[in-house]
Amino acid sequence: HAHRPSILLVDDDEVFLKRLGRSFERREYEVRLADSYDAAIASAQADSPELAVLDLRMPGKSGLELLRDLRALDDTTSIVMLTG
Repeated sequence: HAHRPSILLVDDDEVFLKRLGRSFERREYEVRLADSYDAAIASAQADSPELAVLDLRMPGKSGLELLRDLRALDDTTSIVMLTG
């Protein structure tokens, strides 16, 4: 069984998040979804992802704060920031 890279997708737009998740699943990624800073950090603390796609603007803590804190957890995670 081939290795499936893990990806954490973070966006407060539920429809977009699910659509993006399905797209990555079709490309053989192990997908984790989070709709907030808190959900994303909890997911990353449980099992740090290899890749992450973050929404810059979210209610509460921003994508930039999330980027900083994901980096602090694991600086090998490759991160892409979406700006809407």
